[in-house]
Amino acid sequence: METILYVLTFDFWLLFIIGIGSSIIGSMFGAAGLVTIPAMLIVGIPIHLSIAANKFATGLSAFTNVMTFYRRKSLDLKMTAKQITTGIAGGVCGAFFATQLSEHTMNIIASMLLVFAFFIVIISRKYMDEMTPSRQPKSTKLVAPFFISIYDGGFGPGSATMSITYYLHRSYGYQKAAEFSRVIIFASCFGGFIWFYIQGLVRWDIAIPVTLGAIIGSHIGILLLPKLNMKWVRLILPLIFLILIAQVFIELFF
Repeated sequence: METILYVLTFDFWLLFIIGIGSSIIGSMFGAAGLVTIPAMLIVGIPIHLSIAANKFATGLSAFTNVMTFYRRKSLDLKMTAKQITTGIAGGVCGAFFATQLSEHTMNIIASMLLVFAFFIVIISRKYMDEMTPSRQPKSTKLVAPFFISIYDGGFGPGSATMSITYYLHRSYGYQKAAEFSRVIIFASCFGGFIWFYIQGLVRWDIAIPVTLGAIIGSHIGILLLPKLNMKWVRLILPLIFLILIAQVFIELFF
């Protein structure tokens, strides 16, 4: 009965809409976390609870992608196992570091990281457009994915873009880079989520509506993508990110 009543509340639908909106934008621009985290902070959800909910939503979404890749037999199981192990370890480390910080300190760090992630996404997108993969990919090490996983486990926005950029730099094609990235993101989110859960920072009344919205939003985004003028998308979405980040600074420091 309590669950039914909660579904009828304003808070549930607000979080559901945040999940939809961020996932639509993520489908078009690949940086859903730059919407999800600021939006939850703006509506008053504490930073650690916001990150924990985002780990659950993003991790579940990435897991469905990994299962799809597995059914298509496009993943090398030996390499995937190494990526998952690395991602989980990094995710746990990142979440551990995040939970050692007070909410006030984490808010300050999160604000700086949002600006950092914004510029990383913009710069990486330009790099992706200019990158032409070679026929023979270079050997990859797990050092960079490990540090990306630490960042993703403890915070997250922009981590998928960082991961894709790394694999493009190693001369993989975009599709394969995106597949590797989803494996890393799934694993780091899983590791981060487990640690946040152990610390009692997972609120299902926050995580579930955001996740349900994200699942629906991803499908809407995929349907909208072919119909949009990408020139306008590339101009408008960075502006949306900037407005949200500016609003977070105003809410936290003024």
